[in-house]
Amino acid sequence: MMRNFLFLIAGSILLFVLSGCTSVRRFKTAKYMGTDNDLVDVELFSSRLTGEPVMVQEKNLWTLSANAQTRLVQILNERYPDNEHFMSAMSGSFGSTEVSVQDLTRKDLRMVFSINKNRDFSLLNEISGRFSPADRIEYLNFSLEIPDSYRLRFHEWNHYATEYGEIDIANVSFSRSLDLSVEGSPGGADLGSDATLGRNEKQVLSKRYLKLNGTISDHRMLMEEEGTREVDLCGNVTADVSLEFDGFPEIVMVPVFVGTGSGALELSALNFINVEVPAMVDAPDTLYAMLSLDYIYRHVQSGWQTFAEWDDKVEYYQGKMSKKVPLFLKKDYLPSFFCIGTDQGEKHVLKFRKSSEKEYLLQFGNYRDASRFLEWLQDPVLRPTDPVYLGSNKLLYKGAPITPGEMPANQFKVLPVY
Repeated sequence: MMRNFLFLIAGSILLFVLSGCTSVRRFKTAKYMGTDNDLVDVELFSSRLTGEPVMVQEKNLWTLSANAQTRLVQILNERYPDNEHFMSAMSGSFGSTEVSVQDLTRKDLRMVFSINKNRDFSLLNEISGRFSPADRIEYLNFSLEIPDSYRLRFHEWNHYATEYGEIDIANVSFSRSLDLSVEGSPGGADLGSDATLGRNEKQVLSKRYLKLNGTISDHRMLMEEEGTREVDLCGNVTADVSLEFDGFPEIVMVPVFVGTGSGALELSALNFINVEVPAMVDAPDTLYAMLSLDYIYRHVQSGWQTFAEWDDKVEYYQGKMSKKVPLFLKKDYLPSFFCIGTDQGEKHVLKFRKSSEKEYLLQFGNYRDASRFLEWLQDPVLRPTDPVYLGSNKLLYKGAPITPGEMPANQFKVLPVY
């Protein structure tokens, strides 16, 4: 009877010891410590807008097929037998692929958020310190909000589905045994005996955790991440989003020139393209957004000498922070249009009137088109006393028709629209 009792006590102690040493536990102890807003920081490390689409593709010798190139060279050789004139004609353009309507109000933006812990190794040996090498960020929830006054909104992004990660928590098989030896002779009887108690453990456990999730609305984008054992949330998170501005209608002129035998430019066509541009002319030079962060910080108070987390005494801190961050500059989202005018004192530019009610700015989609058009306007071949017509519309300067002869006196040059 006594021997059975001793076996029962020893077995209970053994099972208690073995079960207490399992590695499947999340931690040894856990305690909520309150709020600390200085443990984690986030920055908008980079935000870059994609380039504008090409509105018109100019046609030249190199955009043709092989057969068309051969035929064009033959035609130019017959028309311009002189070598200099032939080479000038070869380098010219002779048309364009026109797009009737262009929308420049939608921009693709790539943002990189950088999340980091505020590490302070000077607190390593302090019992009450809030830093250890085993600390990690347990949970993150950060958002980016655009002010309503910008007339700008989120349109879509690349995170359409929740992204999960999976880790293997335990996939082990081990056994432990204890040899028992009971000796004694209560009541004159010999109870000496040996026995062995053992415990086998097999574990195949895995855990799925929230790797990345988010939502988007007109003026707010929200993302969240969840950490798990040995998965810290420090690092960079990239989000590709499409932004949409309120639109404003504009007209862009695309001139098509061909080379002549004398090397001068000859205007062969004028294409007018209707363009929707961002209605943000009066916006500040830098557009800002509000970046906010909520986090749960897992601090290891003791037990951090081992890589495993199951023996750690952990303390949880909750924190939040917000800051105003630059999103992009006005020059990054307004189109790179160019006009022709003067900037001596007050800025005056060339315009044209398509109707009796409204004047339109004479603007071009790139510097090259504007420069070549100005060169054509200053060509002495044009009659200096006749007004310049754009189709059936007169070219205007300060509200009045202008002639090529007035160009040199006003010192016209190519200027950016915005």
